[in-house]
Amino acid sequence: MGDFTAKSLIEGEIGGRVSRNPERAKKLGGIYEFVISGEGGGTWTVDLTAPLVKEGADPKMQVRIRMSNDDFVAVATKKEDAMKAFLAKKIAVEGNLMLAMKLRDLLDPSGW
Repeated sequence: MGDFTAKSLIEGEIGGRVSRNPERAKKLGGIYEFVISGEGGGTWTVDLTAPLVKEGADPKMQVRIRMSNDDFVAVATKKEDAMKAFLAKKIAVEGNLMLAMKLRDLLDPSGW
């Protein structure tokens, strides 16, 4: 699988899915802001209404997801379940919780 970072997964994997299948992205909907701490971290906006993925914050974000780079990589590569990580307080969510529940669909490569 290689060495992943939040940047490579958000810009590469998720960005690729969104650009290849904009209809699915729009169906999921929402404007996500990922604030990733630690080495390899940063802030990204995944706007599924546009659809696009960009580095940096967006004032129109509807849900903000905060987590460490290591935890993001573990959830995105299915080494850790997103709900378990949330319950263990490894993921902090601000904003629209219903959109946050769609995180699994966004991170799961099947169907894209």
